[in-house]
Amino acid sequence: MNPSPSSLSRRGFLTTTATLSATVGIGNAQRTTRRTTTMGTSTSSEGAPKPAWTFPESMESSSDESPRLAYPIAVEDGVLATITVKRTDGGPPQYALHGLGVEDGHEKWSHEFTVITLPVVEDGTMFISARSDEHSDGEARQLVAIDVATGEIRWRKPAGSYSARLQADDERVYLVSNEGNSVLALDTETGERAWGYNIGGDDVSNLILSDGTLYVSQRDILYALSAADGTKRWEKSWGQTSIYVETVTEKNVFCRVEGDLWALDPADGSERWSVTDGNAMVTDDGRVYVWRETLRAVDAEDGAIIWQYDDVTPVSVDPVVADGAVFGANRQGSIYSIATDGTERWTFETDVPDNYYSIILEVRDGLVYAMLGKTLYVLSAEDGSLEWSFTGPGRAVSTIVTHDDVFFGTRGGLYAFDRHHSLVSTVVDGTSDFFSSVPGMALSAGVLGTAAFAAYRRFNDDEEAATADAAESDTEPEYGRLDRIAADEFTETYRVRKRSDEGPKIVAARRLTDPDVAEPFRSATERWAEMSDRPGVVPVLETDGESFELPYYGDGSLADPSRSVEERLDALSDANAVVHDAHGDGLIHGGLTPESVLLDGDDVAVADWELAAALAEYRDQSPYAAPEQVADGETDERTDVYRLGAIAAFVLTGKTPADEALDMLNPEYRAAVVAGADSDEYESLRSDAVSSELYDVVSTAMAEDPDDRYGSVVEFDDMLRWAAFRA
Repeated sequence: MNPSPSSLSRRGFLTTTATLSATVGIGNAQRTTRRTTTMGTSTSSEGAPKPAWTFPESMESSSDESPRLAYPIAVEDGVLATITVKRTDGGPPQYALHGLGVEDGHEKWSHEFTVITLPVVEDGTMFISARSDEHSDGEARQLVAIDVATGEIRWRKPAGSYSARLQADDERVYLVSNEGNSVLALDTETGERAWGYNIGGDDVSNLILSDGTLYVSQRDILYALSAADGTKRWEKSWGQTSIYVETVTEKNVFCRVEGDLWALDPADGSERWSVTDGNAMVTDDGRVYVWRETLRAVDAEDGAIIWQYDDVTPVSVDPVVADGAVFGANRQGSIYSIATDGTERWTFETDVPDNYYSIILEVRDGLVYAMLGKTLYVLSAEDGSLEWSFTGPGRAVSTIVTHDDVFFGTRGGLYAFDRHHSLVSTVVDGTSDFFSSVPGMALSAGVLGTAAFAAYRRFNDDEEAATADAAESDTEPEYGRLDRIAADEFTETYRVRKRSDEGPKIVAARRLTDPDVAEPFRSATERWAEMSDRPGVVPVLETDGESFELPYYGDGSLADPSRSVEERLDALSDANAVVHDAHGDGLIHGGLTPESVLLDGDDVAVADWELAAALAEYRDQSPYAAPEQVADGETDERTDVYRLGAIAAFVLTGKTPADEALDMLNPEYRAAVVAGADSDEYESLRSDAVSSELYDVVSTAMAEDPDDRYGSVVEFDDMLRWAAFRA
């Protein structure tokens, strides 16, 4: 049985969106430091295997011809099914499904699509909801059955306007179709309809198939349907409270209900027990491992807490239970192993603590395969020592581990490793890569003096190159104010070239224009400057009380529409990580807008800390203000969740919340507008960038009542990335 969409959304897609960084040269095997709290030793990997092959074959080929994302799906009969996504010349993403030979990576077959969703594989057949210009009519999607070994398309069937959620067994494939608001079951051999069940709405959050029952989560209702004929066995509701099925066992249906975990009886949906604040990972020893801010072992029979482990806060991924231990990761970049009696075995600390997207993949043959940032780590399950690691050109996407091979998918391409090949001494020192990373800059800042100075240098690399060119041509660059790049009620910002010991530097100089707010401006700027050593926070380089200097971000902000929607969603996700990390230290932004998320190449940083909130009371109300801010109520992390959701709505529609951004995300509203629109308006409204699932995610983040929003930025970001990929 394939993982459910709920598990894939956390394990397989925390680092995935449909827009990716440009493909670069082949990744380097990293020499990575290991620091363990239990042994107190420090070791490093002496070697890593070279990739047996890569896809594309040459990672140095042009971005026009190379996949920018490679997501391995399944291995069947010597063929690796892989989804790739690429973009050329700023156009829409191009999706393809490939069959690659596991021995050499040679392409055996491929199919191209304009829209594609994560497939399921059952008995050698892949079922995928997709649309292609050649075979689809208008906006309709089709459910396609493909033989993994040969690439043969066995059948195509209309699947409604949106059908991203799939499950399958050896007789039927199950999906949700917006046409008729139905759950459908199709025969796996012919694609003919076996049965349908009308659920009266299209806001299904997940499907789980277990022991002949299909569990359908439709926001605030959970249906249990017979997989054989679609008859309803029972339904369960907590009123207006959302329900999400986590896992199903023989004795329990585990549901997340407003952040709490409930165990229901599979026979009739009756409530058995519940625990607060947690998701579930169930093992076969009668225990449920409940995690979020802590890791708890719970008796599956009665919900009693067996033990609780606190030093993993906050947990970032589903734990994996194997070899007598629980393996997991936290958002500080640590991978850990805890014995099933609740005692710590070991902790492995990576060098990327600022990147909280981590994925525990698998424990196999005494090894732990884990992804963090751009790197695949292979650790000893016994003591956490580093066997080897490999860093790709872009953020890690997904990995498949088989008996013989490891397939590592990244934003730059796919790498295949032979699991049984002897390690070769081909380690490339990762020092330069590390010091160009955010955590590396934080470390180098301590060595050089200040993090602000490190950031100052980083964001002037292009200017240094330009200065060198000017020196060669005997021309003196212009110093002082170059141009005004921004202004608001109280400040104006200029791009300024300055002299420094390292040569000419470009900074963004912001000065106060209204003396009536001088005091809040000064105190807020000083508090912002104290945050300058935090990764992802735009540092204040200098301040004199009435003006301050920031690094110059050459690509503007999320308010600039020159980048594609997918690229800006990717940048917003990076900003989400920064805000989430600040929340961990009790820091609330409170003034997030598209203008406060700044871009420079692949670098993303968040500005206006303290300052935006301090000046808010003197300004007209921001369209991104949360309802509690409009009402002068108390703010907390959920206020930032609202504002980040509002920014997502802006990125997707080009409209602010005041300009009906949520309405434009609503598929029903858009359909009504399209029906009465002229041809030009129709083309602007029919974009696939907005799906019903994206609407659900953003509307939840922007709920009027903070209690109805996502409880954390990372939960919002998780759902946003998943929905963006599936859109």
